[in-house]
Amino acid sequence: MTFAHPWMLLGALAALIPLLVHLFDRRRPRPHPFGPLAFVLRSQKRTASRLKLKRLLLYALRTLILLALPVALARPELRRDTDAAAVVKGPAATAIVLDASLSMRWSDGTSLFERGRDEARDALADLRPEEPATVLVCTGSPLPPAAPGFDRSKLRQAIDEAQPTYAGADLSRCLELAARSLEESPMAGKRLVVVSDLTAGSVRLEAPPPTVKGPTGEVVRPEVVLRDAANGKDALPNHALVDLKVEPALQAGPRAFQFTFTVKNFGEAPLKDLEALVRVGEATLGKGFVDVPAHGTAQKSLTVRFQQGGTVSGHVSLTPDGLAADDQRAFVLAVPRLLRALVVNGSPHATRYRDEAFFMEAALSAPGSPVQVAVRDAEAGWREDLANYDLVYLLNVTAPEEAEAAKLRAFVENGGGLFVSVGDHVDPDAYNTRLGALLPRHLRLVRTSAEREEPDAEDKAAKLAEVKVEHPLFAPFTGRAEEGLVGARFYRYMLLEADGSGAAQGASQVLATYSDGAPAVAVARRGKGRVALFTSTVDRDWSDFPIRTSFLPLMQRFAAYLAGSLEEREEQKVRVGETLALRPESGQAVAAVKAPDGTTDVPHKAQPDGTVLVGPVEQPGSFSVLGGDGKPVPALAFAATLDPAESDLSRLPQDALAAHFGEETVKASSSDAERPPVPLWTWLIVAAAMAFFFEGTLLRK
Repeated sequence: MTFAHPWMLLGALAALIPLLVHLFDRRRPRPHPFGPLAFVLRSQKRTASRLKLKRLLLYALRTLILLALPVALARPELRRDTDAAAVVKGPAATAIVLDASLSMRWSDGTSLFERGRDEARDALADLRPEEPATVLVCTGSPLPPAAPGFDRSKLRQAIDEAQPTYAGADLSRCLELAARSLEESPMAGKRLVVVSDLTAGSVRLEAPPPTVKGPTGEVVRPEVVLRDAANGKDALPNHALVDLKVEPALQAGPRAFQFTFTVKNFGEAPLKDLEALVRVGEATLGKGFVDVPAHGTAQKSLTVRFQQGGTVSGHVSLTPDGLAADDQRAFVLAVPRLLRALVVNGSPHATRYRDEAFFMEAALSAPGSPVQVAVRDAEAGWREDLANYDLVYLLNVTAPEEAEAAKLRAFVENGGGLFVSVGDHVDPDAYNTRLGALLPRHLRLVRTSAEREEPDAEDKAAKLAEVKVEHPLFAPFTGRAEEGLVGARFYRYMLLEADGSGAAQGASQVLATYSDGAPAVAVARRGKGRVALFTSTVDRDWSDFPIRTSFLPLMQRFAAYLAGSLEEREEQKVRVGETLALRPESGQAVAAVKAPDGTTDVPHKAQPDGTVLVGPVEQPGSFSVLGGDGKPVPALAFAATLDPAESDLSRLPQDALAAHFGEETVKASSSDAERPPVPLWTWLIVAAAMAFFFEGTLLRK
């Protein structure tokens, strides 16, 4: 037991006053025999014992009053031996490090961070008046704290205003920064008070423990006091949504997607019928249940079909637990809208599989495709009103007349998509003259790599040698999916002029080349629209590509790319605490980036390469981007997710902490079992008041 004001114990000597009064009041009466009083004396003997008990009670109550008051004023406090060891080391400059990581949001009614703030306040209140202090709120990117000082109100304000983050926190780094701040104090004693839940990801035990320079420059280890925000709990049960994959579900329709949840159980007990939801706003679009074994992982897939196309923001969620933040994930999804395509067939044929548009029509009309196809021959195609279509396909079509070419140029410049494939009907000079302003590159001449009738034609035929899979158009064709591309044979293809040699209105981009380096796919932006040039045929006249497995998905991606609805969402993923590079379209300005709460502005800065650097992102959820006109740009919206490592709330063993920080490390806690909810001196005052009340009651009887 320790006392805040031990000199007040001198007042306990007043407890001797009732004893002295009792001793001095013990006068023996001299007997005077008187017959008539014999009856009275016999009656007094019957009540003598009761009067004696009353005097003893009065003596005890008065002694309790005079003893309890000075002891209460001395402010006694029960401490364990290890706690006392922290006190007898003398005054020390103190740095209080408060863990503000995601795991501190875990709650069983009261969050760990709220308990941690209480611990930090108690640590500040327990300091002696002569001990300077500083406070460091430990986040993912902590700033060095100020030098230790004596402004307790400012330090308490820093603790009161601290908030938990959604990212991890490196306590080892924070302790190093706090140790550096302690070196700015001339006081010889140094102390680090760590307020944390002490989970597995909080302290890097492989890192060296914090040290400070002593008065003479020697390296010493400061006193470390660990205050456990989790109150010594053996485990903090938690489950989390650690991964989410969203993929098109073509078998369910053109706007159907499969959401695959990956759920991990970090607790000791298995989970049954955990609810999994897909929500957009207040509407629930998908619902299922998943069982997860103890310390295990499980997956659940839900198929959702959206009614309309466009950019959709929503979230998936699990049944919430103590750490609700990691039980949901936001998503920003580009749902394909219905695309109307005009396919101009330059070489119709009575035999379907020999028709120029046969394979293209089959690919665009396949189940799950968002394209509505209208096939016309060249004569009928040019009579169509292009304003009724989103895409135009010229498949081995002879060069249009100037009037039709002008109509096509206006269609693309106003935002339409144009796909051009070549063939025997394509005259390079005529195309260059009438459509040169649209083509990514001017056409040159046809090259034959092999004649189909030759015995070794397949060996001589050209193949795709270099494909830019980092581009959204070819992003899915990696691994085994790449075989459908590189395995195709091309017997003839159109050579193109070098970039810049034609009348192109901007730089073109070659996305795929043949084995000799000749371009196979070239794309370019023209006005508000896009143009793609495929230098072979889309039937089997010049290649066997149309019967390869990659032909159908690639043609569908061409449609989405030319319509501007193909988003490379992989590049839009970001974790809390990181930065993101947005890629707005040419000439598109970014005025603001709004956090999920809709009010907080996220820092952003335009880069010389045209990208916009956003972040660091501090919240999970869906972020909206405002253009120069102040309106949202749906194509630039993105979602931020949490680091799954912070969901592991397994506790660091006490022996490991002791080995890391030293055996003299103080373990302090404010749990109900270890610290009385009401100080001992308060109970002493209550006891004195009750004794005073009962003493008055006895005197009135």
